[in-house]
Amino acid sequence: MSWIAMRMPPRVREWWVAGALAGITYGVLLFQVWLEVPAGTPLTGQIAYQPLWKAAMALLLARAAWFHQPRVERRWLVTALLFSALGDLLLALPGLRISFVGGLAAFLMAHLAYLRLFVPLGADLRASRLVGCGIVLGAAGALLGRFWPNLGALVWPVTGYIGVLAAMACAALLARLPTPWAAIGALCFVVSDALIGTARFLSPFETYQLAIWWTYAIAQVLLVAGLVAGREA
Repeated sequence: MSWIAMRMPPRVREWWVAGALAGITYGVLLFQVWLEVPAGTPLTGQIAYQPLWKAAMALLLARAAWFHQPRVERRWLVTALLFSALGDLLLALPGLRISFVGGLAAFLMAHLAYLRLFVPLGADLRASRLVGCGIVLGAAGALLGRFWPNLGALVWPVTGYIGVLAAMACAALLARLPTPWAAIGALCFVVSDALIGTARFLSPFETYQLAIWWTYAIAQVLLVAGLVAGREA
């Protein structure tokens, strides 16, 4: 983690490291709970102040993004991370009637903000990036096909969400940036959301709880790193 941080401006670096450590800490807490509770037990609701612990990573990363230049990128990056924190908070409160739908809406806004951020960064049309986009689009279509019979009233919200997620990941893959971290982060976000969809519409959620968090945390940390590292000019 330190070799990534050293390519960041100092003010960004200190808050980015804090956000990464917050994500690791919450992941370790989840792992400890997973070891202690019976198999299949939901991990949500097992940690004191869990919604705040869960949202802390995105909030600290948003603070890191606050020092990013240029200003227009800063605005969209902070927006994406604040909506992500709201989504984390809502999904950690399953007792709320709007927990899942509200979390879905919050992360949809986060993906739209990331999309707006990546699109103006140019197009890296190397074959590997184009192949990556093709894989993302194919996987998105396949997932939607698998989820479709079980979506019910959520058919259009989920369809729209998957479309925006795929567009965001492709924009990140094609963005001209000095490191591949943002592209890797976007792919991790796709994996995390695919696991959430699988858990929600195909199989029990408890099977994927740890994998969902760790892929999501890696995604957010790398997305921020890819956008701020090596771009002081």
